Amino acid sequence: MDSYALLHQLRLQSSEVKNQLWIQNFLTPHWWLIAITIVASYVIWWKFVDKRRVIEILLFGSYIAVSRVIFDDWGISSGRWTYIFDLLPVGYSLFLNDLTVVPLFLMLVYQYSPDWKTFIVWLLVVQGITSFALLPLLSYLGILKLYNWTYYGSFIFMLVTAIVMRAIMIFGISLQKESRVNHPEQSPSTLVSQPAMKPIETNDDEKEGH
Repeated sequence: MDSYALLHQLRLQSSEVKNQLWIQNFLTPHWWLIAITIVASYVIWWKFVDKRRVIEILLFGSYIAVSRVIFDDWGISSGRWTYIFDLLPVGYSLFLNDLTVVPLFLMLVYQYSPDWKTFIVWLLVVQGITSFALLPLLSYLGILKLYNWTYYGSFIFMLVTAIVMRAIMIFGISLQKESRVNHPEQSPSTLVSQPAMKPIETNDDEKEGH
């Protein structure tokens, strides 16, 4: 058996074991805890998010979510940590950290931080709670298991990631504003050709009156 076939076989076995574990854990207290945490996080985010800037904020959150997915994929694939309980039997435990808690609350940090100083302070607070309170709690409850990793490593990674993503957002917004100044949009009336005006016809009586 060549290496690719062996890798494929191991992935199939891993997927089968994962599905069996999910069936065993479905609707257990751990599963309900994950589900309730996810729903509560979205409710809190929706209550406080600035609806006037929701597209901008969601874009920042999508950067964080993609980074988290890549980070988790690397960590699990390399055997540094694993999730014991999953909300759904697809992929890794994406919905708890990668698509919910971390990006949602960092979006609020981004929203309520008009400058870098405020952003750094709130980032340290929120990510400190996530890395040194939430992750240890997940480990204590048996939802997360670390093998060759530390909470401090996750803390540093997310600090750097959030700072880089905010810098990208600031650059993108400034580029957009500059483009709008240099290339102002034309009004709709100038973009649509106006029909030629037909001369007003006068009847014969009016002509004779003159």
